[in-house]
Amino acid sequence: MNSAPQVQTVEIADAELDNISGGLSPHAGVFFGDTAITDSDVLAQLDAAKSEALGTAGQYHQAGASVSF
Repeated sequence: MNSAPQVQTVEIADAELDNISGGLSPHAGVFFGDTAITDSDVLAQLDAAKSEALGTAGQYHQAGASVSF
């Protein structure tokens, strides 16, 4: 009988590892006196701009570009 310790390994995905370790949640903020800009504010503005751009682009069925020298 072998009395050496046995180790079993299992491969897990990065997402599973993030859930086990508490996940990734980096945050950033900039403060100027009473004014604060946080990463969630910036992301909300970017999401709104993306939605507006996609809505505007959705109105047109054709797109093109012209370059001349």
